[in-house]
Amino acid sequence: MRYNLRGEEESRGRTEGVRHKVELKVLSFLRYFVPAVGPLFVYLLTEGAFVVFGSAIVHPELTHEEFIQQKMNIYMIFGVIATFLMLRAYSRKCGSTFFEDASLYRKDLSLVKSAACLLFGLGAALGLSAFISLLPKVGPVAAYDESIQNLYESWSVYLGVLFNTFFTPLVEEVVFRGYMLNRLLPHWGEKASLFAVSFCFAFLHGSALWMLYAFLMGWLIGKVSIQEDNIFYAVLMHIGFNLLSSMLWFIYLFRPGTQEALADNKPMLLFLGILGASVALLIAKAYKMERQSLFITRFFRGEI
Repeated sequence: MRYNLRGEEESRGRTEGVRHKVELKVLSFLRYFVPAVGPLFVYLLTEGAFVVFGSAIVHPELTHEEFIQQKMNIYMIFGVIATFLMLRAYSRKCGSTFFEDASLYRKDLSLVKSAACLLFGLGAALGLSAFISLLPKVGPVAAYDESIQNLYESWSVYLGVLFNTFFTPLVEEVVFRGYMLNRLLPHWGEKASLFAVSFCFAFLHGSALWMLYAFLMGWLIGKVSIQEDNIFYAVLMHIGFNLLSSMLWFIYLFRPGTQEALADNKPMLLFLGILGASVALLIAKAYKMERQSLFITRFFRGEI
């Protein structure tokens, strides 16, 4: 019986090559991804610690539901502020600054682009929310509706709007598209880094439909952050995404019955969905043309 030694050597070589690639990926994960999610854990643990402290130590007389409705947002805001202070201290210890590590700059900002990012987020949220509302209320859609309803019914409206519209977009952009994305980009490249950051961002949003929604939003915001080298526009886009729910919150509060009437008005939902999607697509097209024009200008100037 003859043995194919060459075939065995080739097979062994392929196996070792695959093993080497796997080892490199594991090492890359441990070396780059694990430190990159550090700021995320700082944020989650800090915010959670403040909520537990407020519930168990400061307000033990309140039931769980009462604490959520009356006080929780205050302690979540404290957690966000504490997170910023901890990240600032860490950046200074590493010889950098909070704004550099987060890529959050005020210099050379465009007012028109800022307004467009805010409007894009609002239009995209309106389009997606309206179209989701037209789907049958089963499975992921039912879970999505239930999570929205719980948000409206459980949180204090004023503190909830403040946290949802300002603090949440700011801290999430600093953590995800700031610290985390900046740590991964030099080692993983744009696509892999965007996927990792968007996946982590989506994973924290609970239900399947929310996760898909957050992944797409996170990818778009991350793309803009990379192109602009500034998360300021990402914060505005995120505010735009969250602004719709805050506006509806006030409408449902001061005009009882509006939520049910809107849910039953399918033509109006379709119109709002088309309107929001059209606004978002027009802004996206204008932004793409602006980026292409900038590239051509820089090319002929010899800057590229």
